[in-house]
This record gives sequence, structure tokens and C-alpha cells, in this order.
Amino acid sequence: MQYVIRHMTPVEWPVLERFLYEAIYVPEGFEGEVPYSVIYDNPKCRAAFEGFGSRTDDRALVAEVDGQVVGACWVRTTDEYGHIDGETPSFSISLLKPYRGRGMGGALLEGMLSELREAGYVRASLSVQKENPALRLYERMGFRIVGDGADQSEWLMVRRLDASRAAALELRKLQVPDVPTFIEMRIAQLLEEGTRESCDLRPALRDYYQRHLADGTFVSWLALSGGDIVATSGLSVVEKPPYFGCPTGRIGLLSSMYVRADLRRQGIARDLLLRIVDEAKARDCGAVHITASEAGTHLYRSCGFVRHERFMQRTL
Repeated sequence: MQYVIRHMTPVEWPVLERFLYEAIYVPEGFEGEVPYSVIYDNPKCRAAFEGFGSRTDDRALVAEVDGQVVGACWVRTTDEYGHIDGETPSFSISLLKPYRGRGMGGALLEGMLSELREAGYVRASLSVQKENPALRLYERMGFRIVGDGADQSEWLMVRRLDASRAAALELRKLQVPDVPTFIEMRIAQLLEEGTRESCDLRPALRDYYQRHLADGTFVSWLALSGGDIVATSGLSVVEKPPYFGCPTGRIGLLSSMYVRADLRRQGIARDLLLRIVDEAKARDCGAVHITASEAGTHLYRSCGFVRHERFMQRTL
């Protein structure tokens, strides 16, 4: 099917209401009809189209087939679903049903991402229902889950646009020369989480990391920018008598999941977490545990961890 991706003209802006309604995810098996009034009754829905064109950062593209507009992709920084802050445009995207699954959604996304990148935006965001198959498209386009959206039925996703900054992020494993910096970041994390610095923990941490790096029972993936460590992770492999939840008896204990404050909510922690979970699988761990802070709960749940009374666990 031949289609054209082009900018939406001002005379076409009113059709965004219809496309927002078409974007509402209807679960399989749902037999009712979503009332059209929902896009007016819900303030976050209205914020996606109300007064479109009145803000300098309002941008919209359309997909056109045989002269008919069959899809739209637009961004704003209003308090709609997917909103993060006043500098991060959030996406809305919609296609009429007969035109879905034909590559137009990806073309619209790519076109808008390129435009935002050229305009100097650092990142973009969107919100998607957790059961919506469109989640796979967004992941293919580089969006990463950073937590729950407006409620626990949806994911908030972020895509970094600053190519030079993203390219500068190097991911690699912790090495012995990194240990002093790693220790300082571990202490910074503990203090940020509210622990009181009652003793000098550095000698004990240095001894622990050096011993367990040497015998392979501790591994860490790091993110570096310009040679500086900006994010950390950690996995300690311990052994317990096998039990039904972990027949191998080998458990991976997560620690040091920490990202420098100015780089948070950009998917870096998720990238490190997925790598460290892979390390646990390679070491024949039957489960991974973490005592998660409130701020980190969304991330771990999005990666398959389940809340227990005192910790979160992902069974491998």
C-alpha cells in the first residue's frame, strides 16, 4: 500500500480528537463500546488535543493514503498521558483500524523522532497500556520502560534523542581499578536512601568487592560517560538449600542499583538491570532478589519482579 508521511496542516488539527479516540486501547474480548465522550471527560485526554497549535512545541505528522488522512502522530508538553516535564514532548499516535500493521506507525514515529532530534530535544516520552501490542513497536523504536504511567495499567516509556550523549554512554563490567569509585557511589546511594554514616564502610567494602570479583561471586555492569562512572549495578551469588521457589539453591542478590541524579528516568537503570539478570542466569541462579526502594519498585516490576513481604523476586 502506497502512503505519504507529511506535516499536518492547521486546517486538519481538529481531526486529532478523532484520532485520539481511535488510539484508545480496547482489550481483546471486550464487547462493549467506549463512549466518545471519554476524550472530553478525561482531563489527560483533553490535554492531548485541546488548543493544539497554540504552543510552540506542538508538532504533528499524518499518514495519507489516496488523499485521505488515515493516521496521525503528534507531540505536546501538556499534562497528558505520558507527560514527564515541560521540556519533554510526549507522543500520541493513532491509525484507523484498516491501516494498522502496514508499517505506517513506525514511519510516523521515525519521522517525528527525527524532527524532535533536529530541533534539539534531549528525550521524548509516551504512555502505553501494558497489554497493548504496540508496546513491541515502541521498544523496537528505542523507547524504554521507566515505570508505571498515570496508573498501574500502563507503562511510561522514554526515548533518548541526544545521539551524541547516548553514544557516549559505555556499558561494561566492573574491574578492580574501578572499585574506589564504585565504593563512593555505593556510599552515596546508602546515604540517599536515608542510612546514617555511623562508621567508615570503605575498608570493608573494598575487601568484599576485591574478594568476590576474584572468585566470580560478585559481578557489576557499569554505565560510563566520558570515562566517568555514572550508573552502577551489582549481583552477589549466594547459595542456600534448594527450595520449591529456587530448585538450584543459588540466588542472585541485587545491590548498588544506582544512577547519577541528572541521568535518571532515561532507561539506563533498566539496561543495567537486564544485563545483571542475564549474569544471574549464566551463573545458574534460580531466582534474583532485591530489597527495593519505593522509587525503584516500578522498574523491578516492569522487569518481572514480584513483591514479597520483605523483598522483590524474579524467578529465573
